[in-house]
Amino acid sequence: MKTYTLTVVLKPDLSAEAQKKIGKKVEDLVFSSGGKIEKTESLGIKTLAYEIEGNEQASFSRFTLTTSPDKVSGIRSELERDNNVLRVLVLEGSAKGI
Repeated sequence: MKTYTLTVVLKPDLSAEAQKKIGKKVEDLVFSSGGKIEKTESLGIKTLAYEIEGNEQASFSRFTLTTSPDKVSGIRSELERDNNVLRVLVLEGSAKGI
């Protein structure tokens, strides 16, 4: 098992309920892969350097999780299928230095 930092970039106009639903989806994906979530952070809405799908701003959420390396691509691809998710970034290691 390795530690990963998962950053999910969401559409800025999502309701708090919709954001929680995506957070729950992340938790379910990680738990079903045999992993666990160490930390969850909402980083708020930030202005993007360039537009993504017509959005100049986006809401950022960061998860520190532990899972098997072979499960990471499945978690990422499942999140990318969600229409409310603009981008997904997975980095190996925790977000201490970020």
